[in-house]
Amino acid sequence: MTIKAYIPEYTISELYLNIWKSGKIDRAVFHKIQYEINSQSFRSSDDVKIVSRLLYAVRRGWLSVID
Repeated sequence: MTIKAYIPEYTISELYLNIWKSGKIDRAVFHKIQYEINSQSFRSSDDVKIVSRLLYAVRRGWLSVID
């Protein structure tokens, strides 16, 4: 049985804004967006860009991953 993480399209921009405002990302959300970008399930290239920016910011240390 495969469990697919689902992030609705309308929340991606809201998620991005909330994460940048707080400077923190929840570990569960972080893993969900990693899964989504690796499975290429995003519908638009804008969604891919937003998620890529979040992942890049985590790698650079600009965003903290919290439990």
